[in-house]
Amino acid sequence: MINKNLVKKIQKIGIERFPNEACGFIITKAGKNNLIECRNDALYPETQFLINPDEYLKVSELGEIMGVWHTHTNGNIEPSESDLYGCEATNLPWYLVSITKTEDAFHCSDIISFTPHGYEAPYVGRPYVYGSFDCWTLCKDFYKREFNIELKDYPRIENFWINSETNYFINKFEECGLKDVSNLPIQYGDIVFIQTDNSGNPSHSAIYVGEEKILHHCINRLSKHDSYMYGSYWLKHTVKRVRHEKRC
Repeated sequence: MINKNLVKKIQKIGIERFPNEACGFIITKAGKNNLIECRNDALYPETQFLINPDEYLKVSELGEIMGVWHTHTNGNIEPSESDLYGCEATNLPWYLVSITKTEDAFHCSDIISFTPHGYEAPYVGRPYVYGSFDCWTLCKDFYKREFNIELKDYPRIENFWINSETNYFINKFEECGLKDVSNLPIQYGDIVFIQTDNSGNPSHSAIYVGEEKILHHCINRLSKHDSYMYGSYWLKHTVKRVRHEKRC
């Protein structure tokens, strides 16, 4: 699927976008493979990449999407945990090139590829990558593994919680089959929506895992368990608690 010309194009784009990661798709049309670059919408593009779903739709109209490509700028040619997770989520081959710079010279690695093979990220210790490893991703993974329930995913928008129209914790949870149970006794697996700033809206989600603890993933931190005891920060700032209708 990837010939030398496409590899050279990836390397060229990677140098042009350095120190940010470059990203895009491999498409095929009329028997010919082509390289499409997409905008990197990650909050921290020097170490992460995020392709907007709208771009995915646009690219899919140009041809059949056959793979995902991106660059690393930290000298590491090995796929990260979020890369492995993303590969599983897209169910496509992924291609990776490492771009490094020493003084005034750029150095490009050979391309490597990896394919979906059943990788599942652990609940605890995930690096934060908005859109791949974040608080809602953790809720989705937990519900799928523990209850075999698929929760809907949503496009990641920067500061989505500030505007109530884009805050899916406020106006989209029912689309996932979740019901407001804030006035009922708490149960294992309940999802809590938490306000972490002064916007007045919930900006964070977590899962209650029993024994007065939650499992969650905060920005720029590894996923972890935290106390949900009476008087704890997370309990005091909880705005809403929801439960899937299949568990009500």
